[in-house]
Amino acid sequence: MGYKIDLVFYRLGWVFLAVMVFGLGLVGESWADNRVLRFNWPSQRDPDTVLKEIILTDDQIIITGEHRNRGLMPTHPRLFPPGHALSFYIREKDTGKRHYLAASQGLAVEPDYNVVLLGQKRTFKLFFPKIPLTTFEVLEGEPSLRGSVGNAIFWDFLNIDLARLDKDFKVLDKPPPKPDHVWSSPKPPASKSSDPPLPKEPAKPKAVMKEMDNSKTDRETPGKQEWKIFTDSKE
Repeated sequence: MGYKIDLVFYRLGWVFLAVMVFGLGLVGESWADNRVLRFNWPSQRDPDTVLKEIILTDDQIIITGEHRNRGLMPTHPRLFPPGHALSFYIREKDTGKRHYLAASQGLAVEPDYNVVLLGQKRTFKLFFPKIPLTTFEVLEGEPSLRGSVGNAIFWDFLNIDLARLDKDFKVLDKPPPKPDHVWSSPKPPASKSSDPPLPKEPAKPKAVMKEMDNSKTDRETPGKQEWKIFTDSKE
């Protein structure tokens, strides 16, 4: 009798182990096919802002960037939501097809902004729908509107050749990151007649320095500053 009971528990143990392994396999399968590439790809107009990582999943491409302030004045990075003419989008270089921002992480959304002081850095992630293995660009805003925004610097990342870089991708050994801002569906900018008004000129440096004295750093705060401002000289 004791032998039979031991045999039953032995078999139940194997069944439990098999169920656990199968369950873990199902959980892992949700990201097992995801791939990641880590590199440094500088912005065309701002070498202190670089792409650090690209993650490819079944249904999206996640781009990680890092902005570092090496100047004397604070910078105020933010992003505009999809549908705004100054929002991020991906453009396939060969066809011109656009893929609009679907979600983000790490950057305040207009009208809020982040404050990055000298020596600080800000990491951010941009989530887009899946794109083919082609050469693409990550662009911030419509180029036709850039001449009217004063001293703002836009983050553009050009000529990223996924087909050439494909062999350098590694298997992502963890779940992909989660966004902190999600929009219902990616969408193109509104027509010019219905575009939201452009932001006003940012506050003068004196007001910004007052914020530094109050030690209000790296926060999301509504305010008059409306752009990533780089009025300082590089070190």
